Amino acid sequence: MYIEEDITVSAPRPLSDVEQLLLSMPSTERLRDYLRVYTSEAHLAGTDADRRQAEWTKDKFIEFGIDNTTIETYYPLLNYPVQHHLALVSGPEEFLFVADLREDVVEGDETSKDQEAVPTFHGYSRNGSAIGPVVYANYGRIQDFEYLQQRGINLTGAIALMRYGGAYRGLKVKAAEQYGCVGALVYSDPIDDGPINKDGYPHMNPAKPYPSGPWRPESSVQRGSAVFLSVMSGDPLTPGYAATEDAPRLDIDEAPGLPKIPSLPLSYRDALPLLKAMEGRGVQGEGDWAGGLEGVGYYSGPTEGEAELHNVVDNIVTPIWNVMGVIEGSQEPDRAIILGNHRDAWVFGAVDPSSGSAAMLELANAFGQLLKQGWRPARTIILASWDAEEYGLVGSTEWVEDHSDWLTASGSVYINVDMAVSGPHFTVEASPSLNQLIYDVTNFIDDPRTNTTVYEAWSELTNRTAKPSKKPAIGKLGSGSDFVPFLQHIGIASMSMTFRGDYGVYHSNYDSFHWMEAFGDPGFHYHATMVKVWGLLALRLSDSPLLPLHPGDYADALTMYVDSLSHYADDERQDKELGATRKLTKAARRFEKGLRSVEYKVLEHKHLNSVSVDVRQRLRAINDRLVYFERTLLDAEGIQNRPWFKHVVYAPGLWTGYSAQVFPAIADALDAKDEALVVYKEKRAAKAIARAASSLHW
Repeated sequence: MYIEEDITVSAPRPLSDVEQLLLSMPSTERLRDYLRVYTSEAHLAGTDADRRQAEWTKDKFIEFGIDNTTIETYYPLLNYPVQHHLALVSGPEEFLFVADLREDVVEGDETSKDQEAVPTFHGYSRNGSAIGPVVYANYGRIQDFEYLQQRGINLTGAIALMRYGGAYRGLKVKAAEQYGCVGALVYSDPIDDGPINKDGYPHMNPAKPYPSGPWRPESSVQRGSAVFLSVMSGDPLTPGYAATEDAPRLDIDEAPGLPKIPSLPLSYRDALPLLKAMEGRGVQGEGDWAGGLEGVGYYSGPTEGEAELHNVVDNIVTPIWNVMGVIEGSQEPDRAIILGNHRDAWVFGAVDPSSGSAAMLELANAFGQLLKQGWRPARTIILASWDAEEYGLVGSTEWVEDHSDWLTASGSVYINVDMAVSGPHFTVEASPSLNQLIYDVTNFIDDPRTNTTVYEAWSELTNRTAKPSKKPAIGKLGSGSDFVPFLQHIGIASMSMTFRGDYGVYHSNYDSFHWMEAFGDPGFHYHATMVKVWGLLALRLSDSPLLPLHPGDYADALTMYVDSLSHYADDERQDKELGATRKLTKAARRFEKGLRSVEYKVLEHKHLNSVSVDVRQRLRAINDRLVYFERTLLDAEGIQNRPWFKHVVYAPGLWTGYSAQVFPAIADALDAKDEALVVYKEKRAAKAIARAASSLHW
């Protein structure tokens, strides 16, 4: 194909008739109805309610016209609460107490009346008991435990009391275990997701606890998984391969991702008596050490008396159900755009994940209407309703491991929507090659609150809450949702997006339909807006003759990451990565110049089926390079001590979990002070970046 190097395309192509039609379709009433169904009962993964909702989701997909819809079943380890107990049983009589461990009924919130719908517990927590003094360890980060150890606080045989925030909960339990604790308690402090300091932009609701406001009340408990998600993803007993019914399994004590000490989640009402029992004992930290509870100084302790912690859970291998709807592509059926949302919830899950599940149903309905009017996607679109995400990204990971060969050949882009809506603020993390597409799409869609575009409202959020920027911030993908196996295990360009807000009821009984109607999205306008964003992204990726992926943006991001790695290492030694990145930048600029010329040639074509056969063949060769670009950044060896993670650029931070660590194998080696391993992993990363540059030779 002849390249005219001086031609540029400065603006996104206009909306096609099909795209305009899709944007007119979302119904707030239907979305409200879908959310009502999903939140009508607790639907913990692997339960009968979860299976019923899987079957209902499948039936709705088929009703909407997505006939090729199936349920794919896997058999992972899950655990379920049987009995829990926490009490301070010795020491001064004034401090003796028994924790309630359940959430209060809230007037007006019907589902809150079922206080034992899912008892408070941690997924994948250790079955067992612990007895010992309680020590307060702030956010339970490595630096928090180091601080205590350096100041002579005895952690051996203690039960660690830690608050949510700062790191993923399972890694708090792992840190407590590593420092000799025999049990772990994780509570929600009011300064974190309670009503303290929640006035002014970007907050949109009263700074009051639910039900007067959206923030966590004193009895509310955040459930969640205690699996070590920075070590592995998916079923802990089948690492790296699918948890089919007859798959070989590790013994539970051999699984590297599972804790060895029992743990429980707590409300701040139940944490307060423990903190009072530590008052004046031990040390007080600085900085972010203290929370927002009144009447305590957040002393480390330990308590004078001992606490008893009992966590009785039933560990079973049990079926889970992924619902998979497939719309086969008319031109390139072997290229797949995958749209995913998990369906399972810790309790009722209005925000997490049912706002996303409702949005997916409405998107399926829109695709069905387009199909009835004669549209077919050029590339295959897959709608995936994942199961058991809450335990450790289980359903998506098992499916990726089960279909890894096909996905490596055919997977093009993965778009994740987990918590679709908890408020009005658009937030997204993505592979850098998708940045321009996200900017283009959000410029087409109206923002309900501001009467501007989603792009403009998002830009305001960036400039008012973060470092001012010409373009709104797009984050890096770490962990915590179903994009992980797609990006970090098999190298498919991915994104994950949400409309965020004043969400103080995460993983609690109060993440309910009532909360959503009162505070999250009263008119369901942002649910409809998410359907539009998700749908337009999918159409542009499935139908555009030239895939809207830009490796030039990736090269720019890598340059910044190398600089940040130099700061992380506190030296300037990253010559190998820097040299490889410079070559990638040059190759990417040449490639982008060619892309602009090709884009100009096919600009009038809104769908691949309108392009001539000979041009389509040439486009296929270019699109293949765009799709496989992300794959070049995989290292088959994986990261040392956590080899399931294959991406050389992105992985969850080893001790943070949710947040991304760039060049993770190098960072882990630096943290371990292993000079030889640092040098080796630098060479591996440089080779991967060189492969990426070679893949872009025009």
